[in-house]
Amino acid sequence: MRTSKLFFLIASAMLLLATSASLLTAQEGQEGVFIPIGAGYGDTYDGLLERIIAASTQDTINILVLASAYSTNSDEISEEERTQNTADAEERRLEIEEACTALAEGKTCVVTLAPIFTREDALAPEALALFIDNLDAVYILGGDQAIAMEILAGSPVEEALARIHASGTIITGTSAGNAVQSRTMIGGYVGDFGPETGLNNGAVDIWDTDERRGLSFGLDNVVLDQHFFQRARLGRLLNVIAQPDVPHVGVGVDAYTAAVISNRETVGDVFGLYTVAVADAETFKSYETAQYVGDIVSIRNVLLHLLAPGDSTYNLTTRAHSLAAPPESISRSFDDLNVPEGAGTLLLAGNLIDFFADSPILARFDELSGGSAGNILIVAAGFADAERAQTMAFNFSAAFGGASEIVILGENTPAPEGDYTGIVIVGDDKSLIDPTALAAVLGDRWQNGTPVLADHAAAGVLGAFYANHGPTPEATDDDPFADENAIQGSFINGATEVVEGLGWINANIETSLLYDYRLGRWFSVAYAHPDLLALGLTDGTAVEISSEEASVLGANGIFVLDLRGATLSLGENDGFVIANGLIDVFAPGEVITALDAAK
Repeated sequence: MRTSKLFFLIASAMLLLATSASLLTAQEGQEGVFIPIGAGYGDTYDGLLERIIAASTQDTINILVLASAYSTNSDEISEEERTQNTADAEERRLEIEEACTALAEGKTCVVTLAPIFTREDALAPEALALFIDNLDAVYILGGDQAIAMEILAGSPVEEALARIHASGTIITGTSAGNAVQSRTMIGGYVGDFGPETGLNNGAVDIWDTDERRGLSFGLDNVVLDQHFFQRARLGRLLNVIAQPDVPHVGVGVDAYTAAVISNRETVGDVFGLYTVAVADAETFKSYETAQYVGDIVSIRNVLLHLLAPGDSTYNLTTRAHSLAAPPESISRSFDDLNVPEGAGTLLLAGNLIDFFADSPILARFDELSGGSAGNILIVAAGFADAERAQTMAFNFSAAFGGASEIVILGENTPAPEGDYTGIVIVGDDKSLIDPTALAAVLGDRWQNGTPVLADHAAAGVLGAFYANHGPTPEATDDDPFADENAIQGSFINGATEVVEGLGWINANIETSLLYDYRLGRWFSVAYAHPDLLALGLTDGTAVEISSEEASVLGANGIFVLDLRGATLSLGENDGFVIANGLIDVFAPGEVITALDAAK
């Protein structure tokens, strides 16, 4: 026998004793705002509660906590899981109430848990007693947004949420509680797809029908995403807004960060620690020319904006950033993506370690370097461990039939004297590569026509400038924020050391962009040198650059970030603020060329 009715009666009694259902919030007659939170709890409590308290004219601040996303099944729940979910949600409820009390300055805070964990709970008449008219806010906890909407969609609870929001109640939520706030909802990845394959056809579970959707009254002019840069979800958001029948503007909110969306129009009042991104595939009709080339989405001229805590805003109606409106048209050139006349063809690879089998990149380099008659120099650079460097160099040597010489780059490594038909540079950690020592070993062979394949960290060093950091670290007991600082912290100005590369092409390069969550470093180099294009290379993929053109090889897409026409600023947290950046995604087989566009 279920115990949900008892929980409802207790929760309802607590709330009804504390408040009068006849009162209305301060926003009577005006719809409440949406406040999507990227992920996390404590880092955004104060900012959120300050806004809830400021919007209320009542002596009692009333907040309802909805934990439907906690469930693992929308239709049934064991008593054990219900007890655990209730205990976990109660912990969050108490945190919110304590934080509210600390800020309320003489007002009373009443935060109540709505124990709606199944579809049956959402259909129970007693659930409606929780959704009284004087609620200041409903806070939707994180978890699984798909299950949350299976529970809520079309239920009396959803109708009650719509009613109170229309009368002024703030709707907020973190992670999954963010996702449900847009009617077109990202349900997650499909099957085994993930951040590194978010550009693939069919990778994203898009909820955009009457039966499968976000909240019925949710934002219908934008698609929300959460854990945005923290979990490298740029690819999947671009994939979604490229679809023909969805909103073509996406807002990605990073973890421990929130934005206020008022009047279904203004995205701003960002608070928390990091960044909010806006991707606009509508202004220049990017979605109309988007297509799948093979299995990878190809899209051009997506406007990219960043907001940070402070006064930066974005208008969903005019699609304009507060720093600068988008231009009426764009006409760009990618002429810098070439090599000098007489230089060898350059293959820049994102990371080939797990993509040796039947790799079109290795096959192409083998062709360029003479095939079975070739003599290849393999240079391993940026390895902390000499044995690993030797192993990686040997793997490349074996891929080309073993006809090669291996050099492990050190501080005073002498230049080899052989006559080579091709050079492979495999890099592990950019911060351990000495560009001067690498240039000395390579000599002028590439400039004189020898083709070069540079993989992973080595590809970054060959650009004009690069982020001088190693692979993204994992969090440890000694440094629990190591990954966060490397991923999200790199959107804070000055957190990324940008140094000069060898300048073989007049552009900047970041590798393993999605797999190793390096979007912040990519943006950091672009922000530091906005006059240069920034290439974002994905694992198993390469750019082939000759004196005539640049094209894509491999298994995934290539990103181009163009800030040459952007307006740049900083937020109160020194986070990047960007208006009118442009992002293009090119699929394997495509030539990297700019596409003119107009509104």
